[in-house]
Amino acid sequence: MRRGPEITLGAKVVSVSLAGHMEDRLGWTRAVPTSLELWPRWTRFAADAKRDGLDRVLVCGMGGSALAPAVLAHSFMKTNLDALDSTDPGAVLDAERRHPIERTLFLIVSKSGSTVETLAAYHYFAQRADSKQFVAVTDPGSPLEQLARDRKFREVFPHPPDVGGRYAALTVVGMLPAALVGIDGATLLQRAAGTDEQAARALGSAIASAAATGIDKVSLRPPEPVASLAAWIEQLIAESSGKNGRGIVPIVGDPGRAGLDLQTVSEFSSDPLDLGREFLRWEYATWELCDRIGVNPFDQPNVEEAKALARRELAGGGKGEAAPDTLSPSQLKGVARPGDYLALLAYLPPRAELDAALQRVRRSWGQAMGVVTTAAFGPRYLHSTGQLHKGGPNTGLFLVVTADPASDIEIPEMQTTFGRLERAQAIGDVRALLARGRRVCHVHLPRPEDVDQLVTAVR
Repeated sequence: MRRGPEITLGAKVVSVSLAGHMEDRLGWTRAVPTSLELWPRWTRFAADAKRDGLDRVLVCGMGGSALAPAVLAHSFMKTNLDALDSTDPGAVLDAERRHPIERTLFLIVSKSGSTVETLAAYHYFAQRADSKQFVAVTDPGSPLEQLARDRKFREVFPHPPDVGGRYAALTVVGMLPAALVGIDGATLLQRAAGTDEQAARALGSAIASAAATGIDKVSLRPPEPVASLAAWIEQLIAESSGKNGRGIVPIVGDPGRAGLDLQTVSEFSSDPLDLGREFLRWEYATWELCDRIGVNPFDQPNVEEAKALARRELAGGGKGEAAPDTLSPSQLKGVARPGDYLALLAYLPPRAELDAALQRVRRSWGQAMGVVTTAAFGPRYLHSTGQLHKGGPNTGLFLVVTADPASDIEIPEMQTTFGRLERAQAIGDVRALLARGRRVCHVHLPRPEDVDQLVTAVR
């Protein structure tokens, strides 16, 4: 039996058999030839959909399921693809209004087939569109596959069972959307085949070596044409490495300071056709850095905690009051320590003007606290950096922001609304963070637009 890489677990070194659990998650290493073989099928499917008048794609998915297609669309300047990875009512309504429903192809992506945000989006749009406008990407035998076949979706594409969602960019998860919006996926995949695995592993090793000296935060700075790639790398590193009190903290677009605990990676190809190579390079790098720090790169053991607490909150009819024992803004500032980072987690509609406001808050708080910062919309971050927040080192300062939505909408078949689900997810995560001994401040605002008021809250 062929032996796999040695993985350090504490002081113990174990060799993982490539016929065992590790191999079950290594399908991404074979994604390029597999996807090249499948590419003609995906382009034929795309041509059929376009011929039927479906000229816009709405990807409903979380984590890598939405991020990989979004990076490709943004980098290739394809405006006919949107990603919905939020339960905020405003975000759902924005997605609905952006393009005529009757000309939209809905790509429902969930490896497990049970992702609550993805299924909520499906149930909402299923009341507004024909079943032939829906496509599922999911593991064979999953609940979503059964639902898709029962409801006569246009097509069901199998998610590779041996590929985790965040490693799936070069599988059907990223490449089917690429085909649907007219990206030259064949060239992208052919270039990816030339990825230098050893150089990629050396990158991961260098990041891990710096972390061992206390430089455990990495600023990701791709060039403007592929700037959105940073968000995909952020979720890959954070969810893969943040376990057992260890982890690398990825920093995207920090408007604040450089620090002694911050390393920077700015060597990226600016050619969007090299994105396949970048995806694969960072997957190998992340595998290597996780090996070096002694964690399993392919699981996410703490993600379920927040989900369970959100379900409990929702079942109890919680109204979203601040979770008990959270800190005030001034108290959060008072407990900041050298080497910490601030995570601004906003359960608001992911709109450009609100993102700009969040960046102003981020800059102000980071300067006041003297720490590097991250910022993310919820609940999307639960599927990207949420694992790091709870499983990684206890160096995070968490500002969770919620607001009353301008309007709320029912989720058909789920006996709740998007607003109540979003609020339950926010409070569930606050409780999960507190249970892990994290330093948390929760602020609830009357309106999403009031987030700008937080700019001066810690000066």
